[in-house]
Amino acid sequence: MQKYKFGILLAATKDSAFTIGTLLLNILYKMPNQVNVFYIIQDGFLPSDKRIMQEIVESCGGGGKSRVC
Repeated sequence: MQKYKFGILLAATKDSAFTIGTLLLNILYKMPNQVNVFYIIQDGFLPSDKRIMQEIVESCGGGGKSRVC
């Protein structure tokens, strides 16, 4: 039993939404059901980018959560 949730922090500029999305997919592929939370710090992603990243985590992550700040 885990005492703390396993989270990953990603930081990005507004021009790197594709790169961050690719990182999310790769992490979720290599670590299925192991990451509980993703925090993504960015400086201007479009609302559609944020929505897509949330969908990636929810559909591929086995119940993980993401927070795009």
